[in-house]
Amino acid sequence: MIKPLLALTMLSAPTPVAAQDLAWTACTAGDTLECTDVAVPVAPGSSRKITLKVARLPATGTKRGTVMVNFGGPQGDQIAFMRSRPQIFAKIRQSMDVVIWDPRGYPGLSTPVLKCDWSLLRTPAFPKSQAEFDSLVAANRARADKCRSTDPELFDHMDSASDARDADAIRRALGEKHMNFIGTSYGGTIAQAYARLFPDRVRTLYVDGTGNHGARDWPRELDTIARDNERLMNRFFTWADKGMERRWRALVAKADKEPVPAPRANARYDGTHLQALAFQQAMRGPERWDELTAAIVAAEKGDASGFALSPRNPYPGISGGGVKECLDFPRASGQPQVARMVKRLRTIAPNTGAAFPLAWHGQLTCAGWPAPVTNPPTPLPRKLPPMLGAGTWLDLAPTTRVVQQVPGSRMITFDGPGHNLFAGMANPCVIEHVSRYVTTRELPRDTTCS
Repeated sequence: MIKPLLALTMLSAPTPVAAQDLAWTACTAGDTLECTDVAVPVAPGSSRKITLKVARLPATGTKRGTVMVNFGGPQGDQIAFMRSRPQIFAKIRQSMDVVIWDPRGYPGLSTPVLKCDWSLLRTPAFPKSQAEFDSLVAANRARADKCRSTDPELFDHMDSASDARDADAIRRALGEKHMNFIGTSYGGTIAQAYARLFPDRVRTLYVDGTGNHGARDWPRELDTIARDNERLMNRFFTWADKGMERRWRALVAKADKEPVPAPRANARYDGTHLQALAFQQAMRGPERWDELTAAIVAAEKGDASGFALSPRNPYPGISGGGVKECLDFPRASGQPQVARMVKRLRTIAPNTGAAFPLAWHGQLTCAGWPAPVTNPPTPLPRKLPPMLGAGTWLDLAPTTRVVQQVPGSRMITFDGPGHNLFAGMANPCVIEHVSRYVTTRELPRDTTCS
């Protein structure tokens, strides 16, 4: 699971579209958000429609356009998230409506909703044999088939490209000739899908804290992510006492031979668990590094409880069941392929290894998925107008790889921990740059926000 410009070349305007007669009403009593319904095809060319709940924060001044937003997750309650932070759009709303929708299939206000297990899914261990891999495939297939049985056609069209088509259907319903899109976190994957499908309709495109879904060579991209993670972890080792990195590698090697008990969490951690959990602490910045040091010292003495993120969910995992991710990213086809990947990534990044979602969780929990990868990583068209991106220590590098595909694009750098500068962190400096870019198409030079 991130750059700004001065002069932009006008694209040839798409054919004007007529706005639908949408009935906007307050989403809830006294709400500043207004809601409406937009019907969209469940699949390209299908006569069957599903209903998207669309919400807007109306422009407070003279309206000159619309910006559409997806906050990532991926999750369905986008409208609820918007309701919690309308203030970040104050400057944009002086001249634009801000529009968001609850994505297809997820629990939220759009219908229908897939009946799936949306809770935290624990990341399984790397299989040591083909038999273990086959067992994992069978478990994945059973879980996915249960979810798919509620609506196979919708399940098979839950990828980010389907979300991008939904966004374009909303654009047409609003009568907008061009698209302005803000995609943060996983919303940046949807933004990239939109850019590939409808490049001539893009006016502005902002991505923040997103992964690079434009890689030509996916194994090489995994290698690059591993190097990114290693650099972030090395910030901790540079700060820590001399010898901590050596002690850390020894602890991971020991845990791979015999998992370390974490009695307060009722868990046992192998080396991959420790790498994933330590990285989650390290990426939160210096405020958590004393805790990470203490956890390492305690684990050396036989108690790894300090690595547990919570007693209820002590192991690494991701919510959402993978219904979107498994259609957006490559997946493992066999245990030998997994073993080669793990060996390669551990060589590249000895401190963090293969313990990150796209190499670990996604590869293993999507193996055997009943629907094919329908929206694989693909480079962005170079003819797009210049993009703007932003990123923290965690996600500056992958977001930069996204926007660098488009000439003239710019990046905002935040020299610190965190994720999702525009929405999650509500960074005033980033909000100022994004607001100017979306409303005027003016990009700053590559810049730093604090």
